Amino acid sequence: MIGTPADIIKYTRAVQILLKGYSGYKKGKRIETDKQIREEIVRTSIRARQHMQNIHDRSVDDDNIQAVRNARSCMQEIDALIEDVEKSSSGTTHAFFAGQRTVSNKDLKALIVHDHEVIEMLTGAVNLSNDSERALQQRSEELIPTIQRCQQMISSCRGFYTERSNLLSGLKN
Repeated sequence: MIGTPADIIKYTRAVQILLKGYSGYKKGKRIETDKQIREEIVRTSIRARQHMQNIHDRSVDDDNIQAVRNARSCMQEIDALIEDVEKSSSGTTHAFFAGQRTVSNKDLKALIVHDHEVIEMLTGAVNLSNDSERALQQRSEELIPTIQRCQQMISSCRGFYTERSNLLSGLKN
């Protein structure tokens, strides 16, 4: 994982590039930072979903049933990720940093790295959804496999995001 304090700086700065005002879970701003990360995940997911919606709509017009089904399936996976993020615990007395032990620097570093990796995975999914839309425009045979790779990336991201709750469980503000 992270070896030195200098290692965490690169992860924090990488997230700061995407999120203005990201503080890396400084004391007193942890709930705000968590909310900011979750909003970014939802915003990025919506971008991928919009590409899939475009593919779906154009494929309906073109009677490409296979593309319609794959795009719809990918959109459902994106919707499930968004729902997971919106329903995940944060900022309540029984949730984010509200467990039995206090927050250590190791816990915060792990959370920062996890946030960075989730956002990177989602960025990859957005790129795949964009590639899918391009494949549709070019009538490429890569359309269906690219949509499926996007769906797989979103599914992996969903699983990885749920690991976040393990990082948050047992922590206290």
